[in-house]
Amino acid sequence: MNNEFFRILRQGLAGELACLTVAEALEHFRNHQANFHLDRTVAICYLNHFLSEYSKNAEPGLWPLIGYLVNKCLHLSPFDIVNLSTDSVLNDPALRLKVEALQENNFAPELLADIDTINLLRDASKMRDALQRLIVAHPTYALAAGRLLVADFLERKRPDDWLHTFQCPEPLQGDFKRMLFNHYASMGYVEEAGLLWNALPQADIDEVNLNYAAEIARMSGDLSRAVELYERSLALDKDQPPVRFRLEELRRPSTKRPELVGQKKVAIYLYSYNKAKLLGATLKSLAGTNIGPASITVLLNGCTDDSLAVAQAAQGLFPGNSFTIIPLPVNIGAPAARNWLTNLPSTWENEYVAFLDDDVELPRDWLEWYLTVAESDPKIAVVGCKVVYPGQPARLQYLYRYVSIAKDDLFRLSLSVAHHQYDNGFYDFIRETRSVMGCLHLLRTEALRKIPNFDIRFSPSQMDDIDHDLCLCLEGYKVMYCGLVTCIHHQSSGLAARAEVRSPAMIGNCLGNDVKIFYKHLARISELRKLDNLSLIPKRFA
Repeated sequence: MNNEFFRILRQGLAGELACLTVAEALEHFRNHQANFHLDRTVAICYLNHFLSEYSKNAEPGLWPLIGYLVNKCLHLSPFDIVNLSTDSVLNDPALRLKVEALQENNFAPELLADIDTINLLRDASKMRDALQRLIVAHPTYALAAGRLLVADFLERKRPDDWLHTFQCPEPLQGDFKRMLFNHYASMGYVEEAGLLWNALPQADIDEVNLNYAAEIARMSGDLSRAVELYERSLALDKDQPPVRFRLEELRRPSTKRPELVGQKKVAIYLYSYNKAKLLGATLKSLAGTNIGPASITVLLNGCTDDSLAVAQAAQGLFPGNSFTIIPLPVNIGAPAARNWLTNLPSTWENEYVAFLDDDVELPRDWLEWYLTVAESDPKIAVVGCKVVYPGQPARLQYLYRYVSIAKDDLFRLSLSVAHHQYDNGFYDFIRETRSVMGCLHLLRTEALRKIPNFDIRFSPSQMDDIDHDLCLCLEGYKVMYCGLVTCIHHQSSGLAARAEVRSPAMIGNCLGNDVKIFYKHLARISELRKLDNLSLIPKRFA
């Protein structure tokens, strides 16, 4: 493993890119670009890396990508132009006017710099209060207004309590209107977004605006308009595979086969540790879904709370299903709990096994969609879904992953989700991937015969489900993401969801598992390298 592994982890994506050659970093970017919509945080990280590389060796092939990323950053966050000093900005009179307006109205740069040191994820409300005071004192403070929008976004807020105070300088008004539109549209506020969209000058609209507008049209019931807007977006930026996946779903909506729930034999497995209240809510949610005659088994992993009584009370919710409770005297961890369940006779009596976490809310048709996807190809071993945090608008928690780096000294998985984005419909499609979240996934029993066990070396939790997905991929099976199913996952909700708060023990376990998965697969690292994302993108998208 790379000697600088812990530095890489601290620096995140920037640390990963620093370990790659220029060619490898380009491939890294292309894989990510084909996976998710670019967000500001990730786009800036790639831009900074490639600017640094260009300053070292002036490789000509980097300049078009740098230009692309500059434009993308400005489309995602127009006021960032104040930090750019590229020729494309300095030589454009209109852009220079914007920079001058931002600089002339930067009334308290030192105070603004201090505000920027506030942890935005952990203390968004503190940042909002400080920025609002700046707007009251200086109504034309555009840089403060831009940051306020970001803080409001993290807090799921409309900017109503300060918007009437802000007086946007004239050169920046078009940009600010587009920023406002993106703000409302990204959170699914249809009425406000619609009014702002109608007021936007068409000449200033970019692909980011068009993507949001497409989903607002879809939410309003105008599918043909949504298709038209996505097509316009692709005309401006053809390198948007997520848009192409979404466009195909809108043009030819997938059709589920509800009858499969009654035709296919399915075992539903849950395991739980001291989450009695959440377990009860999960079982109640499960009872409200169409699972047909599926059997249900609940493994209580050394629970010392009321979980047993909760599970026993829930049996009455499933009068037509076999319902088994297995209370264990100790907590054996997630991988061993999965193995206990998959090694029950009921596993091999069924065609599919579904694993549920003990803290999820399910849509009624989840199993209908999962079986529809699984039955479309016998090589499909795993089906998973779009996972969101509780609350409205719902924030994306987990989508899907692939192998982003597989070298003799480093193994890294891709980001699991676009950075702090809400579920506005961008990822409502079905596609092949390499790994999905294990909180609600379906496995083909025949594939489990090849890889029957989850690796207990990843105990007590984290990584065992990802490792199992990758092992199945190495055996030639497929993993499918079904974004037409949305699961609400209460893991790390509240403060932890925003600040990614983890105990030192949990962090240590995650770091240890990162090392373990590298050494486990070191002998097959060249095969893992092939489990990228680009090779899964349909050739018709080229």
